[in-house]
Amino acid sequence: MSKYSKIVKQLRQKKTKFILSMLKQSFQLVRSLNPQLRVLFVTTLIYRVSTMAFPFLSAWLYAQEELPAYQVGVVVGAFGIGALVSDLLISPILRIMSASQAIKIGLCIYAIVLLFIPHLESKYSLVLMTFAWGMAYEMFTPSAFSMTIEYSAEENRKVAFSCNRLAINIGMAIGPALGGLIFAFQSDLVFYVNSVVVLMTLIYFSIMQRQLVSSGRSTRRDLKPEQGHQESTNRSVYFWSSFILSLPIHLAYALPPTVLSVYMVNGLGLEAYWVSGVYITNALLVTLFELPINNYMKHMTSYVSILIGYLLGAMGFIIMGIAQIGPMLILATVIWTLGELIVFPSLLDYISKSSGKGKKSRNLGLHSAGVNIGIIFTPAIVSLLTVQTGDPSFAWVSAGALVFISMVMLYLSEKANFLKRV
Repeated sequence: MSKYSKIVKQLRQKKTKFILSMLKQSFQLVRSLNPQLRVLFVTTLIYRVSTMAFPFLSAWLYAQEELPAYQVGVVVGAFGIGALVSDLLISPILRIMSASQAIKIGLCIYAIVLLFIPHLESKYSLVLMTFAWGMAYEMFTPSAFSMTIEYSAEENRKVAFSCNRLAINIGMAIGPALGGLIFAFQSDLVFYVNSVVVLMTLIYFSIMQRQLVSSGRSTRRDLKPEQGHQESTNRSVYFWSSFILSLPIHLAYALPPTVLSVYMVNGLGLEAYWVSGVYITNALLVTLFELPINNYMKHMTSYVSILIGYLLGAMGFIIMGIAQIGPMLILATVIWTLGELIVFPSLLDYISKSSGKGKKSRNLGLHSAGVNIGIIFTPAIVSLLTVQTGDPSFAWVSAGALVFISMVMLYLSEKANFLKRV
């Protein structure tokens, strides 16, 4: 064996060992969660696997209902509007019931709605049912965030939110892939299988919740009281400052899931496998590094973590706009993905610490609304900027610049006492 071959073999062994080490650390961190959060992790994972039908809703409408493009857009858009309404209503909902009850009701409605959709023919009934689908689907996310806060100690909350995101990312990688296979076999079947998986989520969550209650392990007695980080009169200012300055990050991180393929294939003229490379890079980094990095940074204030995440996000998206070749786009993806896996758990942690008593559910719902605002409006904004400038990369550079400006504003806001280092 040549010297070069030995070096390559050693590098491969080190890479494999490193990856296994990261996976082991992530597994250990998930195992270290208390019983309630472990149940929530598995529930979230199964729930996100159930995201099978929605990615293929547009294709189903074109094929089965033979609707024109604008009507397909209206039906699909009703889902996003329903999700946004759910985020805005979650606070009063969680005032009259617990987060676990809200999750169960949302799962039940979600499963029932999917059974009706394949039998609808009127476009108006499709819009109404898809709106209800979006509302039921989105009830889970802010409710799960609320449970994460309720059952996590403050010093470990960033890690708890990272576990939640890990479950989401794994489930979202599996669900659409399975949905594609089912849709290719029989298009209507994807709705029924999706409904069955949602019911499985409901059954698992209900049984485990009952077991935890009967065993007396569902209380928060193992958690320390939360510390007061700032005067209650200023908590509203702290939250709204962070919320407004987080909107650019939601818009920027809506770019990859909504317009990345169009940008790389049609805008830059690259082969489709480079798009797959970007998505695979993002998925691997989030899966391998989100938990270890946030565990390492758990003693850092959320405010500082947010600044680091914003900086990495800004750099990554600017490079995405400047780069014209596949390898540079992969490098940019590494940078903005590192920003993603730092900034989102930190934002959730900051919200939990900067929200006054009784406001956490509302503020978590508003955070989820911000994510949905990004998903809903980013494609339209990108189309407008591309038409006006004739440059498909302009939107990516603009997103990076906007995130950088928001980072500067975050820094200045803290100096002006509109934000706190919590």
